[in-house]
Amino acid sequence: MGKWLRILVKIFGALILLLILLFFLATSTIDTSPYFETQYYRNTIENIEEAVKNKTEAKGSLRAGFARINITPKMVSGIPDPKKGQFNTIKMAGYGDGKIATGVHDSLFAKAIAIDVNNESIVLINADLVAIPEDVVINVTEILKGKISRKQLFFGATHTHSSIGNCMPGYVGKSFGGEYQPEVVAWLAQKFSDLILKALADEQPAQFSSGYIKVPHLVRNRIIGESGRLNDKLDLLSFIQENGRRASIGIFSAHATVIGTDNEQYTGDYPGYFQRHLEKNGVDLAMFFAGTVGSHSNKGLGEKFDKAKYIGETLADSAQVALNKMEHSENMDLMAISSEIEIPKLQFLYISNRLRLSPYLGRKLMPKMNPVHVQGLKLNKLVWLALPYELSGEYGLDLKNALELQGYNSVLSSFNGQYLGYIVPQKYYYYDTYEARLMGWYGPSMGDYLMELNFNMANALTQTKL
Repeated sequence: MGKWLRILVKIFGALILLLILLFFLATSTIDTSPYFETQYYRNTIENIEEAVKNKTEAKGSLRAGFARINITPKMVSGIPDPKKGQFNTIKMAGYGDGKIATGVHDSLFAKAIAIDVNNESIVLINADLVAIPEDVVINVTEILKGKISRKQLFFGATHTHSSIGNCMPGYVGKSFGGEYQPEVVAWLAQKFSDLILKALADEQPAQFSSGYIKVPHLVRNRIIGESGRLNDKLDLLSFIQENGRRASIGIFSAHATVIGTDNEQYTGDYPGYFQRHLEKNGVDLAMFFAGTVGSHSNKGLGEKFDKAKYIGETLADSAQVALNKMEHSENMDLMAISSEIEIPKLQFLYISNRLRLSPYLGRKLMPKMNPVHVQGLKLNKLVWLALPYELSGEYGLDLKNALELQGYNSVLSSFNGQYLGYIVPQKYYYYDTYEARLMGWYGPSMGDYLMELNFNMANALTQTKL
């Protein structure tokens, strides 16, 4: 009996040591190093300085082209044809592993506005998706090689959580939208490519204006509630072609999560209602970009689709008030900057206030991270930063207010073809919230680091010191 007890004790002791070793290898303490002392920061600053030297600049008359394309998948019971958008099963992305889509409440669209000033072109591309999948952008860039480059394409999403899944590889992609299906990615990439070419082909003389209107009754700070700072601006761009056709873009910070997890139908959520309402009331092409949604949610009257309609149409009515007051000009001063940035090591998956999953294991759960792009655009007195993450509205306020003091309207849009999670102020990093604990992937300094880069980009575009 004593011999077997000693053996069991040794086995038990070995298992404890093994578990301790596995825990040590599987976890990592949070990196609190000052970001401005790191190599990734120095490399990124050099990249941005080089991008500023190589910036695109043009002055002259504006040409603009508009395009839309339906991206609603067709669900078939027979043999599917992905090239025609026909599928047996597709999950919806946004709420965790996704539900199988069983129908369509309202159609999903991708839309684009091509801008040309003195033969320098930029295309603004948006879709009724939870995000713009990186693999779709990579495929689009390859399809359009020799016609237009990645740095000329500014991507964004409405962030509806009832749209197309199966587009993002890795554990995280599967968790939010179901198993990766390359045929879905290929179909979407071809749709996006056709859309971009259609917008470029539609270019004709046009005029441009920008502005904003505040709509605080439709958005709330979802991290800290009424006491939190609020980005309540509906930012607006307006284009009018020589033939009278109008295109308008709205950018707002309220999450498009009115339609919840019980839904099994494709829908554009409140951004869909926003776009349709404008298009029924004098706007030929309406687009919606998710803005600083990293800390903001929606609020409004009603439930489910009634609430989505109320928010979307009220937002559209507010937009019309501002659009009717805008003064347009055909003369354009365009500047564009596109740079690659480096990011800190992954500090993904909360274990304790001091511990996260080790970077090695974190990388196994995340899709391969290609070079990360940030882009900036100036159109007369508008500054637009297209960002590959969900920026907190509280962070966004600081930059937007600084730009407004210099006489600039501004847009900070999310989901520019890649995804780095939620970027919230450092003061919330240890706060028990979804935004910081589950979706804050790169440590407590990530927000301050990225905001410094955003200010650098804005300084270069405006040639000021904000």
